Amino acid sequence: MSLQEDMGIDALYDISLPDHPYPGLRPFRQDEWAIFFGRENIIEQVTGILVADRFVTVHGDSGSGKSSLVRAGILPRLVQELGRGGATWRTASMEPGNAPMRNLAMAFSELCPDAGSDEALTRFRRMLNLGGDAAPALVSELRRNDQDHLCVLVDQFEETFAFAQNNRRSEAELFIEVLTGIQQHKPEGLHVILTMRSEYLGACARFAGLAEAINDSQYLLPPMNRSALVRAIREPALLYGGRVTADLAERLIADAGASQDQLPLIQHGLMVMQRRLVSHPSEASPDADAAGRPGWTLSLEDYRKTNGVVDLLSDHADQIYSAIAAEHEGSEEILETVFRALTDIDADGHAIRRRQTVQQLADITSADKAALDTILAPLRRDGVSFLRPYGEDPLDGDDEINISHEALIRCWKRIADPSSGWLQEEFKDGLIWKSLLVAADGLKKDRTAVLSPAVTEERSRWMRRRSAAWTERYGGRFHDVVHLLE
Repeated sequence: MSLQEDMGIDALYDISLPDHPYPGLRPFRQDEWAIFFGRENIIEQVTGILVADRFVTVHGDSGSGKSSLVRAGILPRLVQELGRGGATWRTASMEPGNAPMRNLAMAFSELCPDAGSDEALTRFRRMLNLGGDAAPALVSELRRNDQDHLCVLVDQFEETFAFAQNNRRSEAELFIEVLTGIQQHKPEGLHVILTMRSEYLGACARFAGLAEAINDSQYLLPPMNRSALVRAIREPALLYGGRVTADLAERLIADAGASQDQLPLIQHGLMVMQRRLVSHPSEASPDADAAGRPGWTLSLEDYRKTNGVVDLLSDHADQIYSAIAAEHEGSEEILETVFRALTDIDADGHAIRRRQTVQQLADITSADKAALDTILAPLRRDGVSFLRPYGEDPLDGDDEINISHEALIRCWKRIADPSSGWLQEEFKDGLIWKSLLVAADGLKKDRTAVLSPAVTEERSRWMRRRSAAWTERYGGRFHDVVHLLE
């Protein structure tokens, strides 16, 4: 059932505010369109391209707001504004992750009457096996009439390239073939939006037809100008009986700088300060809004009580980490291992995210999955949102865990410290393991090529914190190294 049919056309324009005005590090959700400000002209432009070409790629830097633009800007506009003419728009979203074909099939299955059923998933998975010819079958299965329109968001499309390199290239090629086939066929009523980081544009040329599809209709997301940033900072507060002073908005923009983390840092800082203020009503304004909520004002004075926008994020992460450690014995080592497993350094030396399944993290940490779920839960909750999937639903072994935004990797000192941060320590440990593999190979050639007693003792202590699953990241062969040490 389309959103219009489910709610009634008038209900689409009722404003139902989220619980809080600022989402923090995570992207805006589609139901948070009412608090999404500052991108109105861009929403109009990208929507125009999408409607005309039925396929558009939105690309830009990490942290530029691509996901939020589409989820809280473009998709709601399709459903609401374009629906005024009698058309219905049904939307779904997916990310390639570690199963791009399955995830795409799930997205399409959400648009059918038996959404979520195993039968629907199997049916669409078979359709997608048609590759470049899947588009007509999808439209025939899903489209109800000439006024019915379907739109699927493929978010973080660049994950496809990592999947092709680390897993099954054939599946990645089929996934891309389906998408380029939609772009080439341009079937009436079917629309696709890709979001992708701009530095991956060159990788598109490695797959047949993808560069041509991207070149045909793309939109480079520009940075928000100062006035747009001010609106994004100040206007959500007004909807909640609050106010952010102009001087605080200017200071936040200046302190966040023009870096790729500007938007997420500002959003997270505002979230932390606003929730801290409203949790202490005595510090809030006596004025109240129409719903009876106490008024509040965030000012430069509130900001001066912090150590700046970067430390607002790092300090908040430390608070959550310390609370988990205080409640769960032994969780410090598990959390360190988890975040080290979820981060990496790319070929250009940049810190990046590295998603893992719950089962993979359980194997690496040697922790029970239920215990791991309990330890990670506070990092997924609303008001924190450091890890995905967001929310409080129990995790399954196949669920993929990912850091919400690379700003956390770059700004949380426990991860980012250049001398002792978890990212640097993981890099060093990877080098140690690779050196042990070289030594193990040497032992196979020469039985006298053993480690010295001092090195053996030190490496044996080091090995106590390493699981066989952890070593797979750096070449595996756990038993060869154990044999070397013995």
